[in-house]
Amino acid sequence: MDEVMESTKDLKAWTVRVPAGQANAFVDNLLKSEASSKTNILAVRAEMIFGADHLRTALYHAKRAHADGRNSANSIPMETLLYASGERQLSTAIDKMSVTDKTEEFVVASLNGSPIRSVDSGSWTSLPDTDPEISVTKLVSFGISRTELETLKGRRPAELVMERVAAVDILKK
Repeated sequence: MDEVMESTKDLKAWTVRVPAGQANAFVDNLLKSEASSKTNILAVRAEMIFGADHLRTALYHAKRAHADGRNSANSIPMETLLYASGERQLSTAIDKMSVTDKTEEFVVASLNGSPIRSVDSGSWTSLPDTDPEISVTKLVSFGISRTELETLKGRRPAELVMERVAAVDILKK
């Protein structure tokens, strides 16, 4: 197994719930409190994430892009956000994935496996490897087309998301 793939195994992710109107302040405080640590933190809307494997796949492609000089963003968290979104443009990815004050549930990930010191076990739950409740509505919200849905035929719905993540390399060209 290559070094980049091995490094994605350390990813730790949690789903976090906060009251409406508090998400941006929560994420800002989290990033400030972790600024002195070596942790690469990513915070994204939960409804756009299909499990920790989705983030691991995005992180793998982001690290590969950086290693090969094909990155679109200057940081691993932003490049991971781009890949996780399945979008070509960073601005579109940010609009699609970013936590806003309307967000009540989001995912926080430590991309390099470093502990997040401010984890609150009361409002943080570990993100499973795959989302057990992937609905057609959630896939369509992510940007999966009806035509793509027709190709499932016995495959796991998350596979469409992983294909979209991998396709970002092609879309970026």
